[in-house]
Amino acid sequence: MKLFKDMSATESAHWKKGAILGFYTYMLLLFIDHMYYLYFEKELFSSNLIFWAGLIAAFGLQWILDLREKMKRR
Repeated sequence: MKLFKDMSATESAHWKKGAILGFYTYMLLLFIDHMYYLYFEKELFSSNLIFWAGLIAAFGLQWILDLREKMKRR
């Protein structure tokens, strides 16, 4: 019994692109937050915001690329 369906090659490629964008989103926000902390000794972004921004970036790009692919096939 499978819980999830298998991903196609294009869906897998879209997820890889989304994961890379999510990672860079994390790195950019953490860098900005750390630089702000060094100058002003308080945090600019909350941990929750950084966490959700990275996840939304990763899954959002994957969803957009999958949607564009479905629209092309029609």
